Amino acid sequence: MAEAPQPPTPLPPPRPAFDRERFVLKTLAVVIGAQLLIYGVAAGICGQRSMAGRPVGQICPGTLEQLQSGFDSTLNLLLALLGGAAISRVGPPS
Repeated sequence: MAEAPQPPTPLPPPRPAFDRERFVLKTLAVVIGAQLLIYGVAAGICGQRSMAGRPVGQICPGTLEQLQSGFDSTLNLLLALLGGAAISRVGPPS
């Protein structure tokens, strides 16, 4: 006996194209959030040390300055990426 032909299996729906800008912005949001968390913890520890009357020394001011410069560079990167994305959307003059 001949077997009945099987109906074709439906194709899976096509995957959406990779959204590069969305990926970059989500990644930057995670990086900025992590930096803010570390900055908050470091500021809290230094504040707790100073409130307890213990010597803060040179560790706390140096740490906070490094975290601030890292945060500033991340914000500059974010602005540059957003500016580049805006320029790439503008088409050539016709």
